[in-house]
Amino acid sequence: MYDPDKYKAARTKPLQARGKERVRVILAAALELFKERGIEQVTTNDIALRAQIPIGSLYRYYPNKDAIIVALTELYVDDVCDIFETISQHPMLRYLSWDEVLLLMVDAWANYTSLNGPFSFLYAEKASPHLYALNRPAWQRFTDHFNAVIKKRCPEATAREMLIAFQLSLAAVELGTNEVYKKIGGQHIHHEAVGAIAGYMLKVCNAHDHGVA
Repeated sequence: MYDPDKYKAARTKPLQARGKERVRVILAAALELFKERGIEQVTTNDIALRAQIPIGSLYRYYPNKDAIIVALTELYVDDVCDIFETISQHPMLRYLSWDEVLLLMVDAWANYTSLNGPFSFLYAEKASPHLYALNRPAWQRFTDHFNAVIKKRCPEATAREMLIAFQLSLAAVELGTNEVYKKIGGQHIHHEAVGAIAGYMLKVCNAHDHGVA
């Protein structure tokens, strides 16, 4: 997740290796603290302390905690978009069942999140109009890449139908990565959610094929 050349949200663009490493350390420290304590309990001073840098060095790149959250979201979105892009290029995509397509997407997304997360800042951002507005372009890129897979499988799918599929998939990933949910429903609880989304998309595409939608 920490590509040293992906710092779109940084106030000052790091050009030298030392600057890139400093930004990498800031983002890694922030992500660790968000996992440990939750977003609300973490301050920029905490992040600077964990990163072992002066607070002034942190502010050189990120003026506040919101900017750090935006930067982390951009990195997350870039990585998951790469996953969706790979799936969209699958030569047999048009011939896979909806269960197979959505299992590919949601499982890969959930596995990435499990390996690198949990990304609690994503859900905080979705719940905060202020944070969501700051990173609207990243979220738009996220949904665009998701929609590109859906469109290849069902070209007639509408914006409304793809929005529903995306939001349901986001919820499925949360089911598959939240330890509380997994303890209640089992390690692969999100697979049941994938089946429900697949049923919805099958109904949607069949309706389009028969001129109903």
